[in-house]
Parts: sequence; C-alpha cells; structure tokens
Amino acid sequence: MKKVSILVLFMAICVSTAVSSMNTVNALGKCEVKINFDGLQAIAFGNSTRVTDGILDAHHHTPQILIKKIEKGKEKVINNISGNELYKKVLNVAVPNRQLEPVRYFSPDMNKDKQDFRWCLDIESDLFQKQLYLKDNFLTKIHFNTGTFYAENITEGKYQFVAGSKLHSFNRQIGRPTLKIELSQKENLVISGLGEEIRLPYEVGVNYSISINNLPPKDMMNINHFTFYYDAVKTTVPRFMPAPVQKATFSPLPIVCEAAIFGKSSIN
Repeated sequence: MKKVSILVLFMAICVSTAVSSMNTVNALGKCEVKINFDGLQAIAFGNSTRVTDGILDAHHHTPQILIKKIEKGKEKVINNISGNELYKKVLNVAVPNRQLEPVRYFSPDMNKDKQDFRWCLDIESDLFQKQLYLKDNFLTKIHFNTGTFYAENITEGKYQFVAGSKLHSFNRQIGRPTLKIELSQKENLVISGLGEEIRLPYEVGVNYSISINNLPPKDMMNINHFTFYYDAVKTTVPRFMPAPVQKATFSPLPIVCEAAIFGKSSIN
C-alpha cells in the first residue's frame, strides 16, 4: 500500500512538472504586438473589413509612430517616424496571408470588465446616436486589417459633455483604445506605405510596442482640443465638449487630447 502511494505521488509530481513546463513554453512562445493610440485621431469602424485611424491635421500637434522591441523586460526603439515623414501618407498594417478581420472586444458586462471596448468614447454612438460622416482631409491614414481592439487606461473620474448650457446624458469614465495583434510562428506584422516596409517578425520571447501619437508640446496653453473633432465631420451637430463631472461647473474645461472612436463612419 505504501509503495502504491509513493508511486501515485511520483506520477502526480511528474504531471505537475509537465504542465508547468508546457505553460512556460507557451508563455515563451507568445509574440504580441500592442498598439496604443494617443492624441487627436479618429478611429473609424464603419468598414467591416478593416479599421482606419485618421490622424487629425491639428495645429501644434505632431504625429509620431514609435516602435519598440521588448525582450527579457528590456525595451529597444527600432523605428521612430514623425512629422513630415507621415504627412499625407496612407499606411497599411497587416499580417500577410492572415484572413481574420479586426474585431472589438465586448464582454458580457462592461461594468465588470474595464477592457471592454465600449469604455472608449464613440462620438457617433455615445453622443449623437447617428453617423456623422468624416471628411477625407486627415494628415495621415492608417488601415488595420487584423487584431483585437479593447480599452485601457480608464480615467479616474467620470466625464459629461456640454454644449453651451445644454448637458448631455453621457456620464461615465472613458477608456483609451488599444489594439493587440498576436503573431504565430513564421508570421510577420508588416507596415507598408512609408517607402520601405517595416517588418516585425515572430520571435520566441519577443513582444513589440507601437505608439501612434498626435500630441501637442507639453508646455502648450490650455485649449479645447476636442473641438478639432467637429472640424473633421461633415454633419452639423451641437459641439458637445467634455467636462469632468466632479467640477460641477462647465468651465474651465480640461485638456482632453485623446483618440476617439467613430463606430458608424468609415475612412477610405
């Protein structure tokens, strides 16, 4: 009986070790590209086959794409494209030979999951409940043909929107849109449209970070950045501007310079 118990214990240890090793291999085999969006840009979901990010041509804002390779906890900048290098460019971000289209992550209950994409501000669905139609005069356009969009960096406080003395019913925290693309063995993420293709290959134990920014300088005066979105749409609507709920007054408005979603419109 004692020998049987020892044998069972030995087998349990072997199985536990095998599972642990398998999980370690799987973790090491993961290669992920995480794309963050910051600053004035309109991410349009009206085309079911691709998502397009239109970077607004806003005064004193400078577009930038910063690409980092992350290995063993260390980050290394491998590409930094900014300013005139991006002016009037049309970029494509894709994984060749992959058939999957970009999707949005929706959980059963967004109130219990702060990565639910619905935390991101959708100007059309959250504020106006209709399609606004975007003008095609962006500084840069970036098409994404794969990946999962979700929310990150939820604001600490809630926001409402006001147009003059009119108060919108919107009253909640706001998340920042983020895109995740997982690469499988022998796959590459390819960014084209800059003259020379940028390739991010699958590598064991390697992840990539891409920051797509359109921000003003840090010392820029306080202006209502959000108004640039209304200059980018064709439909005339009340200019609802964001204000933190806890302030109880409508002015002065805070600096809000975040990427926004257009869930109904598309960008060619």
